[in-house]
Amino acid sequence: MVDNPDKLCTICLRKFASLLKYDELIWKKQIEQCIDQIYQEEKGQSTLNDQRKRKYHRTDEENITLPTNFSIYEAQFKSINRSSFLEQFLRGICPLNSILSERLANYLVRHNQLNDFTLTFFSSDITCLKRIVLNVKYLSRLQCHMLNQHPYLTELKIIFKDTNSNRSNNTTNELFYQHICPSINSKFEDIYTVYGSLILHHLYCRLQTDSTRISLSNRYLFQRSPTLSEGFSHQKLLNSILNSLHPSTFERLKILNIAHYKFFAAYHSTGTRKHSLADMSPLTKCSTNSAPIMTTTVNILPINFRLILKFTNLTSLNISNTDIKNHCLENLIDSLEKLDTLDISLCRSITTFNCLLKLSNKLKWLNLYNCSLIYQKDPTIYQILYELKSLEYLDISTDNNNSINDKEYDINKFLLEKNCLVNLKHLDLSGQQNILSKSLYEFLLSHSNLQFLGLFLTHEKYWKCLFDSTDLCYSKSRQYTYDLHDIIPLILTEDDFSFHETYLIESLKRYYERAHFVQKILYHIFFITRSYQSKNQMILIELILHTMSIHPTLQTVQMASTACIYNLTRTPLTEHINVKCLGKIVQAITNVMELYPNQQQLQKNCLLTLCSDRILHEPNFNFYLLASLVMNTLQNYSDLAIVQPGVAILALLTTRLTIDECTRLGSATNLQRLSQLIEQQIDRLQTMHISQNHQINDTSDQESNDHQQLTGDDTLRFCLSLLWNLTDENPIVCEHFIHSMGLQLYQRLIHLFSSDTIVLTKIVGLLSNISEVSHLRIYLYSIDIITLMQRFLTDGITDIAFSAGGILAHLLFEQVNHEINIELCENMRNAILKWQNPDTNMVTYRSFKPFIPLLHCTQIPVVQLWAIWAIHHVCSTDRARYSRIIREENLYDLIQKISNDQISFDQSDTFVNQLLNSILHLLKPYRSKHHTNSSAVAS
Repeated sequence: MVDNPDKLCTICLRKFASLLKYDELIWKKQIEQCIDQIYQEEKGQSTLNDQRKRKYHRTDEENITLPTNFSIYEAQFKSINRSSFLEQFLRGICPLNSILSERLANYLVRHNQLNDFTLTFFSSDITCLKRIVLNVKYLSRLQCHMLNQHPYLTELKIIFKDTNSNRSNNTTNELFYQHICPSINSKFEDIYTVYGSLILHHLYCRLQTDSTRISLSNRYLFQRSPTLSEGFSHQKLLNSILNSLHPSTFERLKILNIAHYKFFAAYHSTGTRKHSLADMSPLTKCSTNSAPIMTTTVNILPINFRLILKFTNLTSLNISNTDIKNHCLENLIDSLEKLDTLDISLCRSITTFNCLLKLSNKLKWLNLYNCSLIYQKDPTIYQILYELKSLEYLDISTDNNNSINDKEYDINKFLLEKNCLVNLKHLDLSGQQNILSKSLYEFLLSHSNLQFLGLFLTHEKYWKCLFDSTDLCYSKSRQYTYDLHDIIPLILTEDDFSFHETYLIESLKRYYERAHFVQKILYHIFFITRSYQSKNQMILIELILHTMSIHPTLQTVQMASTACIYNLTRTPLTEHINVKCLGKIVQAITNVMELYPNQQQLQKNCLLTLCSDRILHEPNFNFYLLASLVMNTLQNYSDLAIVQPGVAILALLTTRLTIDECTRLGSATNLQRLSQLIEQQIDRLQTMHISQNHQINDTSDQESNDHQQLTGDDTLRFCLSLLWNLTDENPIVCEHFIHSMGLQLYQRLIHLFSSDTIVLTKIVGLLSNISEVSHLRIYLYSIDIITLMQRFLTDGITDIAFSAGGILAHLLFEQVNHEINIELCENMRNAILKWQNPDTNMVTYRSFKPFIPLLHCTQIPVVQLWAIWAIHHVCSTDRARYSRIIREENLYDLIQKISNDQISFDQSDTFVNQLLNSILHLLKPYRSKHHTNSSAVAS
């Protein structure tokens, strides 16, 4: 039930995005076909040219390939009768107002779906944008002109966190390719130029030998790395975006965010310097000589930076983590006179901040986190800050131990200064390790309106002034971040944990992008959640998952995060987590396992977190990917702390895999590894058994290993369950098992664990899977299978006897045209008649296919009897699970036919008739309905 407008909006946005994605896939397929067609034609022409050169002994490299006629493909696209959702919407059926337009744009950015194709949606005919966020990760320069249609833009945020260097291998290239798509409004020639190399790499990158046959006219297109595609470079993109804005936007824009952009990247790395940079040196400005003048980066203003100076009415600018230099900041402040909000955090190239004094009466918001404040001299940075009288927000935090040690005017003198920043509401001093309690106390006394104070990693005790409600500095409404370094060694109560957890959550909310801070925060969270049940479990999990996504390549962050997630998802804590969040946890863990296959402790954290019934059973995720990652971990490590959860996870995951996926997972190599793990477990259990015997009676003779009666542990049982699941209806895996000497291993297991019914049930279950494969049954005789199964048929519990009966039934079915063992048949029948149908299912089947041949075996009645009893058991205990299979395999009709045949016999079996009638009664709701249009109804 949708109980609020925001939830309804999210549902609608998700539907919007899914419809756009469907259209995008179809359009992208058409583009791929056209570009591939051009490639094939030019390759054929190139081959023909090569043959002509060889025939006429020509050695010149004259290019006689005809140029591509793109107009043909333009006409081809226009002739296609498309009725896509995007094109229907572009006709103005239902225009979106500014709020919905912005929400849709934000949704696409948040879910990595903003590209040239989806940006087409934001035409001025159907959308109205006043604020927009653009993630350039999957955008090219071709569709930036769309912004020209929105003259009322007042806020623009461009996300540059992704860098071209991140797409440096085939895996990341392929992931990048999956998200990009050209616009339906772009010219095909432009699409070919920008997307051609990427499409050909996607289509042919695995065919290395084919690259030598590419025509001269497009060989450069294929051989160039997609990471160098200029259409996606940040320099080209920002230039295109800013130049595509409506002229009035340069006057209307109030807020601009281009954090993480590198203005000088072109200067340092490419030959396009003259197109990316403008020389602003005095010599150049005054010179009348046209000869080139050598300049340095000090005298350079990049062209994209100069474009920013055109936004003369900007009030807020975020250029954090950019590579701007001192002269850039000076030009900014000189040109943007209305600035009251400035974020230059992480701009380490800036070393002088005197120009901030020009904004002394205007600047309200200033972020100097991790700036090179230590290099500012005469005046010091604190003296400059003191003059910024209008400041309400100030962040001078640091995590690089660059605290300023100026004895004449340090941070303590700044805090003690009379009338120091009286309007301040937000102050972050985290990482400033020179702060004294006395200075902070005096500052708080004179700043009662302060709403936030950041003191994380300051290593000073401020307990009284922060948390003592009787203290003059105390404020109930003020928020803090602070270090728990001195608290951890203390013995804390549950109330203490709850108290400090609130401040850790506040720290993680504010500092999730700061790797050094994050590691410390996660350490404290791990310490608290290790022995305390969090009252903010869901909030912590969401924050930690977000942090993991921000720092995917930082192993230390991933290590601490997975440890915290494990603490927060241990049984029974996992019962309080919703399924959607469980899915996010599995996805995050999968990403970590994929990125760090060689980090043993990290893999261990992941496996321990995943080893939960609810986590593996309830959410939907890529089961095979996770199973293959876990199997790879088992291949790499023999540590019992990894093996135990690993086999448990695989035993559960394989119940959710398809037969094809089980075939891939059950390769010969993996089967050998699993057999090796079982042997190691046997040796370990034998050692433990001998040790226990010695402790009981040191003088007793040691039992021979061949006569020990062992009891299996969870690890062994999960290994056996895993093999049982992999071989289910899977002849290929069964064959791999036999060739890896699995039968001989299982024969030994039967001997050693003859009193462990759980182990025996799993062993006999796997042997039953092998008996279902006709050409593999002969191998079973190598372990004296009939004698073993006869014993289990009478001496074992019903679970074991049932599987043993199935093995004997398949072996007897093989002998239909040969001499039949009458005594064996009588023993089987007598045993089946004594079985009591349990309330729960003993075995779970993928389908009823293994039973079908046995149902028709009228020559050996006991074979048919076992199959009927098995189907009755399955349908009476868990028929809802098999409802789809019952219909697909027309089981009701088959049982009805067998029942009719039984009635027609002169001497029909009463017990069999009772079972058949019971099955028909159970299957009646699922019987297929025969209509003339049955196929249409089914579809």
